[in-house]
Amino acid sequence: MKLEENIALVTGGAGGIGQAICAMMISEGAKAIVADRDLSAARGVAQNLGDQAIAVELNVASAPSWLNALSQIETRFPRLDILVNSAGVSGFGNIDQIDFEFWKRFQEVNSDSVFLSVKHCLPMLRKAKAASIINIGSTQGLQPNPNLPAYSASKGALRALTKSLALHFADNGDNIRCNAIHPGSTLTPMMEANLGKTEEERQRNYDLRIQAHPLGKVLGRIVLPEDIAKAALFLASNDAEFITGIDLPVDGGATAFC
Repeated sequence: MKLEENIALVTGGAGGIGQAICAMMISEGAKAIVADRDLSAARGVAQNLGDQAIAVELNVASAPSWLNALSQIETRFPRLDILVNSAGVSGFGNIDQIDFEFWKRFQEVNSDSVFLSVKHCLPMLRKAKAASIINIGSTQGLQPNPNLPAYSASKGALRALTKSLALHFADNGDNIRCNAIHPGSTLTPMMEANLGKTEEERQRNYDLRIQAHPLGKVLGRIVLPEDIAKAALFLASNDAEFITGIDLPVDGGATAFC
């Protein structure tokens, strides 16, 4: 097993991508901390995953919530080997349509949360022999969308922070790697809910997403949460022990020309 005896904290662990990552980590021998704002959902995921998973309530954009969650985690685990920042929000609205409150929410949940996560988890990460931080970004952080300025900016900030952290840890002599995965359109419950109200509308919008992914046109699908989980497993494992500060798009070639 690639992650035997590892301890992994996954934010947004009850969501589509986060849940898939928790399951992948456990399948490779790790213990998973399913952290989510929805404690009931997190408990349901942890129960389904078995004895190797526990659930904690966590609002990733709140410093007090981080302190409370980590106080619980520290009573159960001596360190963190893997930190996956998967929690996030998405939504449309160009600069003419959104207001500052909309903008701030995206920065707080998608970008500020990564700062809070690493800042508060760092003491536990430094107790590991080697640690891996994996930030879930987006192809919109690589190729910004005119209809997603708040989302694109928040994921662009996550990307820059990932690289800054990777360089800092190396300069500081910490064996902590920090990398970013950038999914394309991913078939999560959140995305499915936004496809449309009628079956025809949903199919039309799904087909449009397939067309945006070159490999998707070959395979007839968009990104699945399991595709992201496989990439996270690689970056968390010793197979990637000399990899830090990278952008790893999982998008079927959608950003190949950026």
